[in-house]
Amino acid sequence: MRDGTRIGYQLRGEHGPCVVLANGLGGTYIAFRALYEALEGYRVLCWDYRGLYSSSPPTKRVANTVAHQVDDLIEILDHEQLGDVVIVGWSMGVQVAFEAIRRHRVRIKGVLAINGTYGRAFKTVMGSRLIGQMIPTMLRLVKAQAGLVGRATKVVAGSDALINAMKRFGLVSQTIDVEIFRTVAAGFQTIDWVIYSDLLARLDEHDAEDVLATIDVPVAIVPGDKDLMTPPTTAEHLHRKIPGSRMVVIEGGTHYTPVEYPAILADELHRLLDRVNGWQRTASGT
Repeated sequence: MRDGTRIGYQLRGEHGPCVVLANGLGGTYIAFRALYEALEGYRVLCWDYRGLYSSSPPTKRVANTVAHQVDDLIEILDHEQLGDVVIVGWSMGVQVAFEAIRRHRVRIKGVLAINGTYGRAFKTVMGSRLIGQMIPTMLRLVKAQAGLVGRATKVVAGSDALINAMKRFGLVSQTIDVEIFRTVAAGFQTIDWVIYSDLLARLDEHDAEDVLATIDVPVAIVPGDKDLMTPPTTAEHLHRKIPGSRMVVIEGGTHYTPVEYPAILADELHRLLDRVNGWQRTASGT
């Protein structure tokens, strides 16, 4: 990238319009496996945010804002000679999508917003102002004990014990694709928790609420009614603010709907793509 940061990405397909998959914080392209399968005939791009997985940390710690992630995406698109795109954002990826509209409006032709918000992420988490106020203190503790957190993560990430506990406490649904979720969760074994904490803090610093009312491309908003991280009230706020947006609430869905209800998301994505003017996917196998 322009500042020397190495960014890893995956690009599938040789022809057709481009759909960008913008992950949640800590997710990888594997979480979108079902959507990859549903996007035959399109080019599909997914990348790892700065400091996560195949991407290196930024040379300066402060160069890790949502705006930096968007600039990385645009540089990848330019490098691959990709023009207009539709963005599928999950969790953090929703903020990335709205910031992309702010900074590169003419290139963003539609957004599928899954389990996400517009910014000020701590304000909406669990629908509780008190919890949001506690998160910065929790992040400071995680950073201070990053080594210990990392060692603990290596033990539990992707384990049956963790998955069963998350089901029991309603953090994931009973319909979750266990093998995909196990692979995604196991990726946390490689996380640098200092970087992760910084990334999470940047989500609360970001605010794209002023962009919402100006959006003039197709937008579909898909929350889960059991999502504790970004509750349906957040999605309702987005729906009210974005002109002409469509909202579909997934009954039983938590924050992990991409690996719980992928068929619903694939259907909503195709509905969205059908609304994008001038887009036509290539024939199967071309």
